Amino acid sequence: GSIMSLASYICMERQIPEQYLNLDEEDETVPLYIGPCFADEDCLYEVKTKHFHKWYVYEISSHWGIEIVEPFDSEIALESKEKLRYLFTLMSDFLDEGESFELYTCWIGEESDPQVKSMTLSLALDQLEDIEIPERTHILITKQSEN
Repeated sequence: GSIMSLASYICMERQIPEQYLNLDEEDETVPLYIGPCFADEDCLYEVKTKHFHKWYVYEISSHWGIEIVEPFDSEIALESKEKLRYLFTLMSDFLDEGESFELYTCWIGEESDPQVKSMTLSLALDQLEDIEIPERTHILITKQSEN
């Protein structure tokens, strides 16, 4: 059988501006880029129709999906938190106040499986301190107004 891979997907109302896509795909110092890695069109379609409520879906690629579960000091948890920080920073660059995006992580081929957990976050980095994100968690992330 094939090696199973954990993939993370994001979804939003409009297309992500071109300059944010496949950013430094080859750059090992960047924790993730927005663009294809493990998933094919079928995976994107499945996850979009089953879990997402917005139109444009993208895979975020980082050699491994975003998953934060105990032990929280494990390499995967720590790297996932770093990826989340990077993603939040990237998204707040071009999202307008009140806009949101969705995030979902699952094993390739399990896009149709039911969600385990659902949560809502604001795009503030301090939200990421004590967060727990098992696989198959649907997260709605909104950019709050500054005031």
